[in-house]
Amino acid sequence: MTALVVVVLLAAWQIGTMLLGTPETVLPSPAAVLTASDWTAVVVAAGTTALATLAGFLAGNLLGLTLAIVITASRTLADIIYPLAVVVRSIPVVALAPFIILAVGRGPAATTVVAALIVFFPTLVNVILGLRSVPAEAVELLRVINASPVFQYARVRIPFAMPAFISALKISAPNAVLGVMTAEWIIGGSGLGRLIVQSWLSLDVPTMWGAVVFSAVVAWLLFSLVTLVERFLLGWAVRT
Repeated sequence: MTALVVVVLLAAWQIGTMLLGTPETVLPSPAAVLTASDWTAVVVAAGTTALATLAGFLAGNLLGLTLAIVITASRTLADIIYPLAVVVRSIPVVALAPFIILAVGRGPAATTVVAALIVFFPTLVNVILGLRSVPAEAVELLRVINASPVFQYARVRIPFAMPAFISALKISAPNAVLGVMTAEWIIGGSGLGRLIVQSWLSLDVPTMWGAVVFSAVVAWLLFSLVTLVERFLLGWAVRT
């Protein structure tokens, strides 16, 4: 079904550009993108963006999961960490760029940090909600058996929060790609974000659109990976 939708969209794009006579400097047809793009540059840039995206995605979600556990386990730490997390997430990447460059320099490390900062907050919020949504009966049973905090989280709270965590991963997947590409625009890098800007400035519009298409492919692949993880961990929920 997904392949059919893609084919229909590409066909509509091709026919629309032909009927409207859209200049290739504005919106080239899929055929023009396929034949005129510098695919070597696009593929190399896509590999760089994909690696930084995956690293930032993993780091950001791990950070969000860890902070969510800490916040729900300690009221004192919650009052300290949660407001700081909200402040960090609300600061634009442009404002954080100088500090990130000073800390890790330019290049893949900086883009990875930006991606992690963008994706950690949805995970933090969703997992906190999941950890705090354990049924009252289960919480009371844990108290009756005098379960340790480690047991509570490992056997009850974290498993119960898994659907919320997977939902956060699905939200974070495309956001991680956007975060890396934004960082490549602002901070600098050699991925798709930089290639899009360079192609646009040099009026190489087919290559620019080729990079745009590949950014969508990277996001789709990461989202599909999360879906596979969901089926492995929560197959019973997916089937129902």
